[in-house]
Amino acid sequence: MKETLTYSGTSVRGLTKEIEILVPWGIIAGKVLGDSTNPPVLCIHGWLDNCNTFDNLIPLLPADKYYVFIDLPGHGLSSDFPPGMFYTTFDYAALVYRLANYFEWKVFSFIGHSLGAVIGAMFAGSFPEKVDKLILLDEVGFFPINAGNEVKQFRSTVVNYYKHESYDKPSKTYSYQDAKKRLLKANPSLTGETVDVLLERGARRLENGMYEYRRDRRHIYQELYAVYAGNVLDFLTRIAAETIHIIADNGVLKNQEPNLTELFNSYFRDGFNNCEYYGYIEVKGKHHVHLCHPERVIHPMTSLLERPLRPGLRSESSASKL
Repeated sequence: MKETLTYSGTSVRGLTKEIEILVPWGIIAGKVLGDSTNPPVLCIHGWLDNCNTFDNLIPLLPADKYYVFIDLPGHGLSSDFPPGMFYTTFDYAALVYRLANYFEWKVFSFIGHSLGAVIGAMFAGSFPEKVDKLILLDEVGFFPINAGNEVKQFRSTVVNYYKHESYDKPSKTYSYQDAKKRLLKANPSLTGETVDVLLERGARRLENGMYEYRRDRRHIYQELYAVYAGNVLDFLTRIAAETIHIIADNGVLKNQEPNLTELFNSYFRDGFNNCEYYGYIEVKGKHHVHLCHPERVIHPMTSLLERPLRPGLRSESSASKL
């Protein structure tokens, strides 16, 4: 099936265009910002969020880039993976490769929040020649599985996915205010206003006036998003992109068990030694600081994005075919 892209309106106060990219299992939905002949930047959101997570950053981003914001499969307005399939970090990294091929990007930059940062780090470590700049928001770059837990987690995931296939109850529905309260309770790093931003793509209004969440229920089984801890450095040490971590001082990495904190510290210390430029910045805020307080993260993001193409990369056209 040939992949095609269509435009369907505008959003974010007219700054962005909505897009749909046809893929073998349905569509990848998202939006784009800027001139497609400018250097491209792919932006991917976190687990159970959607591409609106970047909405408050959009007016502040450097204007001389071409930004593509996508909803991951099973999130927002994008199609779910087919029944019987799993969601894994490997599949998501493969999607990045598919998108780069679609847009005919020789080289591009990447902004990822949480799960999106994991996807970005995996892709940048696997294809170091393709990623120029890498911005990782409140995530070291991987969710590690501690030694000895791989078999247990894989078994649990397989069992739960098969249980899900026999789950025939309809999705729960809520009033808008109840849907908002529920999402806010599950994500204390959000605010009432920013929950509204995510629900624009993350909830669907039904004919009876009630709402249901737009996300594949298979996502509640997260185990296959993780990578065995012993393999994480194999990916991180191969990243050549100019990289910055922007870490919230009250985010997910600062609220881990002590053993995980030490493991993450080892990744920061040992995992990015091959980057041609590297920065680590802590900002005041919680896990969604980029959405709730974009002014706190935009300066280091802009400083990196405005650096010239890193040495060693081909400077031939990396522009989109659009």
